[in-house]
Amino acid sequence: MGLNLEQCAAVTQGAFLSRVQTVPVTEEEKLELHKCPLYSMKEMNEWLSPDLGVLSGNTQDVYVSYDRVDSLPIAREGWVLISLTGQRAVALKQEHVGKLIPSNFAIIEPTGVLSPDYLEWYINEHPQCRKQLKVATQGSSVAALSIQMLRTLEIILPPMADQIRVGSVYRLLHRKNRLLQERTMLEQQYAKQIIMGYIKEEYK
Repeated sequence: MGLNLEQCAAVTQGAFLSRVQTVPVTEEEKLELHKCPLYSMKEMNEWLSPDLGVLSGNTQDVYVSYDRVDSLPIAREGWVLISLTGQRAVALKQEHVGKLIPSNFAIIEPTGVLSPDYLEWYINEHPQCRKQLKVATQGSSVAALSIQMLRTLEIILPPMADQIRVGSVYRLLHRKNRLLQERTMLEQQYAKQIIMGYIKEEYK
């Protein structure tokens, strides 16, 4: 069954930081503001990449007034973020909860008929979807998706049980790729130690 994305999810844009962020000067001013870790494009790339070498724990923080926090797009598990310029998607997990979503991301809040992991796979991998996204940004000086385009994005919506299977296989494949990268990295480190051992023995 095919639907427009807006028929099975709410589609909004992240916050424009220039409108919500306060730049504190002193430590006293910081105490009067709510500190929010910011979800970044770098974090999305780290999540999607199988390369462990790109992982880092650094997070940018922004400060906002306490009275505005409830109206801000603060990440929740089950949301799906789409990079408006990178055209990639991530289904948010527990480790992403509490981060402020900036305006370079679209926020997708699926209803009960759409699995977040399936939607991540569909946007990132399905040929029909990739073609739609490519066509949507052709002829634009800045290859950025619009929120309206995403709302009308055509989604193939199989039964939920099938969506869950697809999402699970996709998640397992991602984990396997990470483990293969970790194994390769460890093998390279071991080989370097062996080589250095030979050199030390040779030139004692």
